Amino acid sequence: MNWHIKCIAHTSALSATAFADGERVLCLIYRDFESGEISRADILPEEEAHFELPGDLLGRWFRQVKESGDSQPKVRDKVASAEEFFLSLYESAEDSDRSEETDALKYLVALMLERKRVVRAVGKPASKGFQSYLHVKTKQTLHVPIVDISTDLVLRIQETLGDILL
Repeated sequence: MNWHIKCIAHTSALSATAFADGERVLCLIYRDFESGEISRADILPEEEAHFELPGDLLGRWFRQVKESGDSQPKVRDKVASAEEFFLSLYESAEDSDRSEETDALKYLVALMLERKRVVRAVGKPASKGFQSYLHVKTKQTLHVPIVDISTDLVLRIQETLGDILL
């Protein structure tokens, strides 16, 4: 399966309204019902109630549109986006909805957030099964599936997450 997910859009997927500099945008990652592909939709937060997601939601987070003069989002903005996305993977997915893609997203984002001290591994390091992580701010324990990492998988995840990768 190929994941061809673009970075933040310039216009809303629902209304085609152009996003303004500094505006807050809701980013959604989902598996399309028709094609089975992983897709992304960016909409204004007030449009969420009217947006009919054409698939199963995998994750969601908010992102601020960077100023025209900014060439790169600030590191703290990237960390906040990654953190929101990581937590949303646990909000929207039940154990029965687990998929290889969701498990891979959870694992790779957890590793990135551990490096930034947003989450902390709990207990002995696991090499298979699940690793428990403590979300430092909320004190919530999350069980992250351990996934075998291949070069192909890393490239697909990087393309999927675009500008929230740290």
